Amino acid sequence: MNIPFILWTACFLEILTYIFRFGFDFHSRSIQKKAHLPLRVHHMYLGLVLLVPGYFYTASLFPDFILGGSAITLLDIGITIALSDMFHHFAVLPFFHQKIDFP
Repeated sequence: MNIPFILWTACFLEILTYIFRFGFDFHSRSIQKKAHLPLRVHHMYLGLVLLVPGYFYTASLFPDFILGGSAITLLDIGITIALSDMFHHFAVLPFFHQKIDFP
């Protein structure tokens, strides 16, 4: 696992999520209503979908020389996306919105 990649990229994804949610008023509840989805839209779902095959498929997704010798796998990306959603619901939203807003 590439821990620095996971943490830095999760923070970057959380900043993007924060910008979309508070800057453009882009909420999962409104997406769910417009698309008539039975479940709320969370990027953790995508992270979990990538995490399962990433556990078994361990090949590097990018050549090592691009990232300075650090291999990034599908598991790293899945963990990153899921962790970003956890940051969002358990750290950022309670701080700025005073509630977790998790399913």
